[in-house]
Amino acid sequence: MRNKNRRHRQLEILSYRYDLSEADLNELKVLAGGYAGEIEFDRILEEDFGDVEFIHLKDFCFKVGRSGSQTKAESSVDQEIQIDNIIIAGDRMFTFEVKNYNFDLIYAEGQWTYENGRKFGDPMLQVGRQKAALQGFLDKAGFSINLYGTIVFINRDQTIFRLPDNPEILVWSNMRKKLRKVLHSNRYDHSDLIGRLEAERLEESQYQGDVGVVFDKLKTGIFCGDCGGRLMKRSNYNYDCVQCSKVWPVLMVAKNLVEEIKVLNRTWKMSPSKLHKYSGGAISESCILKYKKAGKIDI
Repeated sequence: MRNKNRRHRQLEILSYRYDLSEADLNELKVLAGGYAGEIEFDRILEEDFGDVEFIHLKDFCFKVGRSGSQTKAESSVDQEIQIDNIIIAGDRMFTFEVKNYNFDLIYAEGQWTYENGRKFGDPMLQVGRQKAALQGFLDKAGFSINLYGTIVFINRDQTIFRLPDNPEILVWSNMRKKLRKVLHSNRYDHSDLIGRLEAERLEESQYQGDVGVVFDKLKTGIFCGDCGGRLMKRSNYNYDCVQCSKVWPVLMVAKNLVEEIKVLNRTWKMSPSKLHKYSGGAISESCILKYKKAGKIDI
């Protein structure tokens, strides 16, 4: 299963509970596009390679040591590397960095530009950093496995002009063909390696902290946990989403309220009265207290 990172979830919640700046709205758009691309890549793997016995780690984030060239202040903060996909197939390891760009690019002699000629940052640099960090971990941990770094341009409507046939670069038109060349079943047991990788996995990035908004500035009410649409009361037990029409039981609505607050800011203290206010009066204090005593919500 692939999950949205905390920053993505925070911006989604704030999009209907707060007046986001244009910069934040643009960030949310980028994060949503990236997540959609990752989900599409997962779908291709599941539908086209579901019978292949490979190992797939998603959203792998880990710390790496800094080089000796860092200043004392810089070295006091651990560096993190986040990799969209690590796949062990055919007893080889691959990283797949997924990009869901909605614009065309030109590739010429190692240089990337927009169609108007303006320079575009080389996306392969990120792939190189990921590969170097992961190779360093493998070497230090004593694992010998061939490692390859790959970028995937997942948007089927994007064109990259003058792109050479590079095994490290996948586009929509050749993606499945290139994946078939490398996604083979493993012959050996890699459970020790997977165990070491999972032991290094960070549950959450140190760069995704609490939001800086004030609790009392948030818009009250109850909203759909899937699409963010406002919920309307259907009965004493259920609410309907005005956008996606999903039915939400009262308990799930209460759980969503608690989860929203935890995602936004873990320093905010919760109570039945605070959740009642946060719900815009939709969920009573007595109802929240009942769920708390029953151990159905954690506040």
